[in-house]
Amino acid sequence: MSIRPLRNAQPAKAASVLLMPKTRALNYADELEAQKAAWDRKPALRSVYHSWYERIRNSLSPVGATVEIGAGSSNFTEFYPEVIATDVINAGKWLNCLADARDLPFGENSLGNIVMVDALHHLPRPFELLRDATSALQPGGRLILLEPAATPWARLVLGLFHHEPVDLKQDVFGEDGTPPPANEGFTFANQAFADLLFVRSPGETLRRVPGLNLVKVERSDFVVYPATGGLSYFCLVPARLASGLQRLEAKLVRRTGKLTAMRLLVVLEKQADEPGR
Repeated sequence: MSIRPLRNAQPAKAASVLLMPKTRALNYADELEAQKAAWDRKPALRSVYHSWYERIRNSLSPVGATVEIGAGSSNFTEFYPEVIATDVINAGKWLNCLADARDLPFGENSLGNIVMVDALHHLPRPFELLRDATSALQPGGRLILLEPAATPWARLVLGLFHHEPVDLKQDVFGEDGTPPPANEGFTFANQAFADLLFVRSPGETLRRVPGLNLVKVERSDFVVYPATGGLSYFCLVPARLASGLQRLEAKLVRRTGKLTAMRLLVVLEKQADEPGR
């Protein structure tokens, strides 16, 4: 599969929607339109995301080019213009090329970093992505994932206010290698994937993806992020207070994160070649 560059292609059409927290979009294009609208009208939300993006940037490997998979409405691209932005549909002029996370179109040892923000949990068979990413990364290159946590607090908040499920009972390991389900409109989601793979069973995950090391799993966020309403219609946090409140709650999450964290930053690194090989 080759990379499909975007030149004069028209963006995917989307119906005009305003998503409420528990509303499920009919397709990915509708979801992106609502997300972009929320991003534009919520400076407090942008402040939260920028803190996440700063942590992602600080985790990047220097060995090669950085590609974002599932770039969506371009939020990371605005923060880090050097990134090569890709998505499965032509979401807008900010994308550099089309790329399907279920079958990455990058050559072996061709990338320094692969960044995914809230994209892994939309893949019914996440091990396919992990293996493709390992192949595409150069030795020392990194796969950086920002995903929902599945702590008790996160499950409560997401269950009340988010339309995507948090299913800790899904047998993600038993399903590895089986045919994926139909995913019309790219609407599949399980927000528990990062927890299942990298918190509860990291050893089994790495056993199935030879050549990949787990550098860190970092918990963050408690009240400020959900109080912004996320990429939905409400926001309870004044923009001028968002950064200060985040710094305060970061100290709390360092002690209580296993129970209260809303987000996980997962950094994986491809093993360096052995000497003489």
